[in-house]
Amino acid sequence: MLAHAVVDFFSALVIPILSVLEGRAHMSPGEGAMLIAVGSLSSGIIQPIVAIVGDKRDTRVLGTIGLLVAAIAIGLIGYADSFWKLALLQIIGTAGVGAFHPPAAAVMGHLAGKHRAVAVSVFFAAGILGGSLGSIAAPRWARSLGIESFIWGVIPAIAVAIVLAWATHGSAHRHAHAHHAHRSLPRKEQAARWNAVWVLYAVNAMRFTVNMAMVQVLVRWSELYTLAQNGVTGHITPAMKASLLTPELRLASSGVNGPLQAAMGLGMGIFGLLIGWLVPHNRARFAMIATPCLGALAVIALPLTGTMWAAFLVSVLVGGGYAGTMPLSIAAAQRLLPHRTTLASGLMMGGAWSLAFVGPPVAQWIFEWTRGSLFTVGVVFSLMLLVSGLLILLIPRRLLDQGEAVMHAKDAIAVPDAAGVAAE
Repeated sequence: MLAHAVVDFFSALVIPILSVLEGRAHMSPGEGAMLIAVGSLSSGIIQPIVAIVGDKRDTRVLGTIGLLVAAIAIGLIGYADSFWKLALLQIIGTAGVGAFHPPAAAVMGHLAGKHRAVAVSVFFAAGILGGSLGSIAAPRWARSLGIESFIWGVIPAIAVAIVLAWATHGSAHRHAHAHHAHRSLPRKEQAARWNAVWVLYAVNAMRFTVNMAMVQVLVRWSELYTLAQNGVTGHITPAMKASLLTPELRLASSGVNGPLQAAMGLGMGIFGLLIGWLVPHNRARFAMIATPCLGALAVIALPLTGTMWAAFLVSVLVGGGYAGTMPLSIAAAQRLLPHRTTLASGLMMGGAWSLAFVGPPVAQWIFEWTRGSLFTVGVVFSLMLLVSGLLILLIPRRLLDQGEAVMHAKDAIAVPDAAGVAAE
C-alpha cells in the first residue's frame, strides 16, 4: 500500500502544474490536453502487457521496475523545455506507473482471501491518498523549490522500491489450482464469466474517460476562476484566456487546480472505501449501477460552481461518482477469472485506462468549439457516466452479487481434488 501511495504521488505531479508547463514550454491548450492524453494511453497500454507476462511467469518484478521508472521520468519534467520532451517523459513515466498496478493489485487480492473487495478498496484508497498528496504538493513544491527539484523525489522512491521487492517478489498472486478450476467449469459458465469481464472493461473505460475529461475541466475552471479573482469578469473565450494568463497567473491557477484535483481523488478514495466496506456482496450490482448514475449529476454541476469551496465539494462527489465502485469491479473481475488475476486487474485498470486518452482532447475541443462553455463539456460526459451505469444491467446478477466463498465453492465442486481453490 505504501508503494501504491508513492507511485500515484508521482503520477499526480504533472496535472496540477499543467498551466505552468504550458507557459514554460510555449504549448497551446490543445497540446496541454494531449500531454494528459498520452499519459493515460501509455499507462493503459502497458498494463495488459505486464499482466500477461506476470501471469505467465508468476512474477511481480515488473511492478517494482515500474515504480522506479515512474519516479525518474516524472522527476525530470523540470528539465524539459518543449512539448515533445515533456511528452516523452510523460509517456515513460506513466508507463512505469501503469506497470506497477496489475501485479500489485493481484497480490493484494490474493492475500485477502474472502475479503478481496475490502482489500482492493484499501489498496485503491492508498493510491488515491498518494495521488491527492501529489496534487496538493505539486504547486507548492514548484513555487518554493522549482520544478527542477522534483528529481530529488527519486531518493525516497528507491527506498520504497527496495521494500516492495522484499515484501512481494516471493508472494504468489493466484492459487496453484486456479487454472484447473476454471477449465473444469462448463463452457457456458466460462463464456459467461468472460462476457461479464468484457462488460466491466467497457464500463470502466467509459468511467476513466469521464475521469480524464474532468481533469481537463478542472484545469480550465481553475484558470477562469483565477482570472475572475484578479478582476477579469464577463464571458472569457479560450483565445482571450490564453492572452490574459501571465506566468504569475498560471502559477496561481496551479494553486487552485491542485487542491481540486486532490478533491476528486479524495472522493475516489472515500467512496471506494465506504462502498467496499459497507456494500454487501448481494448488493454489488446495484451499487455499480446507482453510483455513476448519481455521480452524473455532480459532473453537470461542477462547471456551474462559482466558489472554491463549492468546486471542492462537488469535485469530491464527481470522483466518487466515476470511481467509487472501481474496487468492486476489480475484485469482481479477479473472482470471475481466478486463473488470470493479474490480467483481470490489468483490464479493469490499465486496459480501460488506455481508452480514456480521448477524454482530455475531446473535452478541450468541446470547450473551444462552444467558445468557452464548460457546462456543455459537463453535459456530454455526464451522459457517458450515466450510460456506464446502465451497462451493468447486461451482467447477470448472480455473477456480481456472489461472495468470494460462494464463487469458489463452485470451482471447488468442479475440481474435487483442488481444495486450495476455495480461497482463490
